[in-house]
Amino acid sequence: MACARCSFYVPKGSSLEQIIEGKANLLRMKQELPLTEEEVAAVDDGLAALDALQQKLADVPTPAGPTPRQLQGSNQPTAFVSVQTIQKKSLRK
Repeated sequence: MACARCSFYVPKGSSLEQIIEGKANLLRMKQELPLTEEEVAAVDDGLAALDALQQKLADVPTPAGPTPRQLQGSNQPTAFVSVQTIQKKSLRK
């Protein structure tokens, strides 16, 4: 995650699914495993880094042209998911 924390790092659009999956895995770990304070801090740091990467991709155009942020405002389904959405889904299970 060190490279992902650099301000000049720009993730590829194709890595969005991996970012979303990584966030979901970290949230699941945080909710289902007993973690020490240091481990919780590391998970939170990872979530923040992945959220920052996702925000960078929010304005990168999709192959169809609109950005994920633009799609989020329309009625079309989008792959742009926030940490809050993932938390809500995992709490329903």
